[in-house]
Amino acid sequence: MPITIAVANQKGGCGKTTTCVNLAAGLAAAGYRVLLVDADPQGSALRWRNNSEESRLPFEVIALPSPHLHRELPRIVGNSSYEVVLIDCPPGGGNSGGSDAITQAAILAAGAVVVPVQPTPMDYQASEVILPLLRNAAMVKPDLQIFVLTSRKQSNNNLMRESRQAAAEFFQVEGLAIRHLETEIFNRIAYAESVGVGKSVLEHAPGSKAATEIATLTKELIECLSAKTAA
Repeated sequence: MPITIAVANQKGGCGKTTTCVNLAAGLAAAGYRVLLVDADPQGSALRWRNNSEESRLPFEVIALPSPHLHRELPRIVGNSSYEVVLIDCPPGGGNSGGSDAITQAAILAAGAVVVPVQPTPMDYQASEVILPLLRNAAMVKPDLQIFVLTSRKQSNNNLMRESRQAAAEFFQVEGLAIRHLETEIFNRIAYAESVGVGKSVLEHAPGSKAATEIATLTKELIECLSAKTAA
């Protein structure tokens, strides 16, 4: 079975689809056979792929916005050649019971979860709604790996640097082993431009700072997952 990674945070606008699509491209560039599952009913990843007449993404994208994803996905990938499956989860929280159920199913289907978070106190607090879903999944899957990714960072000023320590403290949750990734994703125009042409930032802006961030994120995540497998 392939390694499955859910990219999840019920806070909208935190960079889930940007992270998921570009990470999928990074893993494909590293030689992995990758499937991206668009579990968002809004179909953001599918629209990204369809922004060019012919798909320019180096991986396959399918739609599966289902609260039964954790049961349906193994049947889809069980006899496939995919090595990594990434799931782009929907926003939710509050009264969005349907979206929350999809996110819960995606986390249950995954061996690892990446939680993109913008580095502000308000965003940390808004991200709190995903913690019960992570706890529920960890009870069933005690080996679940959870990573927090600083996303859409604006600058490297003192406030932004202090936010990293604030995030580390906020995501210290009893019963959950949450790791804060060293890689940080900045709010760069290359990410927005790549959506419009239906490419990942690696193809759209090779050699850019954005492409370097995605390559670094890919490398770090591969190392984290490989270390867990070796253990």
